[in-house]
Amino acid sequence: MDRKLFEAATSGDVRFVQEASEALHREVTVDGNSVLHIAAKLGHAELAEALCLKQPYLMKMSNSKGDTPLHCAAAAGHVAIVEFFVVHGDFLFENPVFSEVYGVPWMTNDAGNTALHEATRNGHRAVVELLMSAAPDLADVENATGVSALYMAAERGSVEIAKELLKYPTASDEGPRGQTALHAAVLRSYDITEMILGKKPNSVRDQDATKSTPLHFAAANGDIRMVQLLLQCDAKAAYIRDEDGLSTIHVAANAGHLKIIEQVLEYCPDSMELKNNTGRNFFHVAVEKKNLEVVKYVLRSPWLTELVDAQDDDGNTPLHLAVISRNKKMVKVLLSCASVNASVMNNSGHTPVDLASSKVRIGIGLRMYNIMIDLMSHGSRFSPQRIDHIRSKLERKQDEEINRYRALANNLAIIAVLIATVTFAAAFTLPGGYKNNPGPDAGTAILSGTAAFKAFLISDTLAMASSISVAIILIYSGSLDHDVRLRSLMTAMKLLWVAAGGMSVAFATGIYVAVAPACEWLAVLVGVVACSLPFVAFAVTYWPSADYLSGVTVGLIPLLDKIGDCGTCSTFPGQLGRRQMSSGKRWNHKSVHLPMSHLKAARHGRPDDMSFETPTSSVLKD
Repeated sequence: MDRKLFEAATSGDVRFVQEASEALHREVTVDGNSVLHIAAKLGHAELAEALCLKQPYLMKMSNSKGDTPLHCAAAAGHVAIVEFFVVHGDFLFENPVFSEVYGVPWMTNDAGNTALHEATRNGHRAVVELLMSAAPDLADVENATGVSALYMAAERGSVEIAKELLKYPTASDEGPRGQTALHAAVLRSYDITEMILGKKPNSVRDQDATKSTPLHFAAANGDIRMVQLLLQCDAKAAYIRDEDGLSTIHVAANAGHLKIIEQVLEYCPDSMELKNNTGRNFFHVAVEKKNLEVVKYVLRSPWLTELVDAQDDDGNTPLHLAVISRNKKMVKVLLSCASVNASVMNNSGHTPVDLASSKVRIGIGLRMYNIMIDLMSHGSRFSPQRIDHIRSKLERKQDEEINRYRALANNLAIIAVLIATVTFAAAFTLPGGYKNNPGPDAGTAILSGTAAFKAFLISDTLAMASSISVAIILIYSGSLDHDVRLRSLMTAMKLLWVAAGGMSVAFATGIYVAVAPACEWLAVLVGVVACSLPFVAFAVTYWPSADYLSGVTVGLIPLLDKIGDCGTCSTFPGQLGRRQMSSGKRWNHKSVHLPMSHLKAARHGRPDDMSFETPTSSVLKD
């Protein structure tokens, strides 16, 4: 576009534009905007009117996005220009000479948007009212993605625009992916939702491409007021399921929204029986998604106790799902319910304790081991199976663990060697340097008398000694003996933390010695950062895995050996569930947290009733 014409259009210079030639008027910008597009965007009403009267064809020109000047004016909210375009378009239709430009308000851009879409999307209520009064059927037009103006208003939360559009019965409420305006409204505005339900009450049951209703959306969002409003309109909508078979109560359980669940059960008590495509009720979903608050609510509600042992299509109870997800806390909560049956077998013939034992990693990780112990202490039994088959499975797991230990030992050894190398080198490149003056103290450290230097030497020595110890200890990690292997790794890991801490302190004190005389605050800051890093790293790595690493490691294969010579005894798993100590006390899982050397030294006869008796401390002493 000509520079002078562009400047005149942006400044609203009517005289210059009118005097320009028709050829100049046809020039466009890089984005295809004509001089009328520019005038419409910037709100130069007088210039726009003059251009339309002189060159009416400019009204139907489109830029690179397909926008006409009317789109630009509507998007910018310039009511006067929009009104002129609408009126002028009708006038041109009455004039046969200009009949080709009929339908200016109905023109769409490349996205399929009319001027009404643009005005709605940008929140210009006055423009919407003007367009609707001129062409009411515009509200029924959907753009290229199937989005109506009403949906745009609901998605934007524009209450006044939605109110204006809902005055027209033919107004479309369609949105993308099969959604309606109500789907968007429940996430944006209570007022708009209320208005839509007043005009279109049946839309509460409308389903999108995933068969989700507005009630699904509200439940997932956790909006209790919105859910209540929808249920008051049509409580039966709570029974509608999406493509995964999830009803409203399933969605609420999945998100952990307990108040939504309570609200749904108040309106539809029997929705507790609804199942998804895998045969799971909302309690299954809550357990699987680890929503403890919902689980505790079910357990303390007597009328919901039938859900505790409900089985899905695979025969899994909520307790099975808790074990599968390795959630120790959830298992404990479920086992706290007196009515739970901890020995239910699923369709594969596995009880919860079977699943726990199949996931036990023989070695450092004890989360599944502790879950198994909790299950057994609450009466969960193994499914009937031969003990030699159990032993074979555990032996294969032990072989897998050996490979994991070797990889872990290699990683620890590499880190230990690196720390030893760094700390050894630091001992001979002391901060502050050495004395070069002749005399008895020649070659000694210049700053040897300072407290920070002494701390540097001590921490550096500690780090080097610890890292070398780790390297030596790891030599024994390849031993086939279970206890030696685990004990070596655990000790090495602890010493490695000591080495890392010592190296950090050595770095901090070394920096302090060198920098403090010139800038003490900087030396202190560096020291604090350096010394805090090991603690931060320890917290990040330890606390998330505290539950996983809790307890003392014990081997399961030797534990089975201590039960007695019952290699072909098919009754062992069931009898193991009796858990009776010889003293008559309830079986305590802590009694099996024993070093393997103790278990090997102990000799216990198998009781006649095949019950599992854990060795007591008195027996071990003998």
